[in-house]
Amino acid sequence: MFAPDIVTLRQFYATRFGQDICRFIGRRIHALWPGAKGDVVLGIGYCTPYLEHYLPEAAVVSVCMPAEQGAAYWPPQDGNVVFLGHESELPFRENSINRIMALHSFENTEQLSWMIEEMWRVLTPGGRVLIIVPNRAGFWCRNSRTPFGYGRPFSMAQMRHVLSEHQFTVTESSSALFMPPIQLRFLWRAAAKCEKIGRLICPFLGGVLLMEAEKQIYASIKQPAHARANYMPPMRAENPALGLES
Repeated sequence: MFAPDIVTLRQFYATRFGQDICRFIGRRIHALWPGAKGDVVLGIGYCTPYLEHYLPEAAVVSVCMPAEQGAAYWPPQDGNVVFLGHESELPFRENSINRIMALHSFENTEQLSWMIEEMWRVLTPGGRVLIIVPNRAGFWCRNSRTPFGYGRPFSMAQMRHVLSEHQFTVTESSSALFMPPIQLRFLWRAAAKCEKIGRLICPFLGGVLLMEAEKQIYASIKQPAHARANYMPPMRAENPALGLES
């Protein structure tokens, strides 16, 4: 599956248009995840522009960039936390991550089911994932001038289905980028108002969907086993077999 590489992603987010997009999506991310104090946070894909907010307060922040995409050193002002790997084989112990953010990865992976299973494996009980994907019903998935125009877009119902199939419980959902993907500065001056109106009138028609889900483990109720009651009394034969009459 064709997907943007690390050079394309970095160049896009370095532009003014990319920074505007990062700001609007970042607001929705921070509304869902206001903080991550003391948490171990993992990013999958290219989410470094959105994880910078959590660096000062999170216990550990790591970023797995897929081998097909490539990786880049981050953050530039501190020690590198990025590693190159496969999203279907995360190098972490079970129950070791509190939060996972996936951006520019869910729609591009060819091993989606294995990727979600790996997320479940490494998350702690009660741990949360935040998935950001292109909206199938929006305009952004049809424009290849942005990273959201590649891969496989999703609808909100499809996202709920694929996460619930892998034992995740959806807790929150939102959307962003109600403006069309047009790089005209005078239009983007009204983008903030467009975002507010869009969330009120058609909340799931934004160009990008955000869905949070939780790893919930339910304890079984242990009860003593009871012998099954025998409601049918044994039946006596009216004509016993020859040689067995009492």
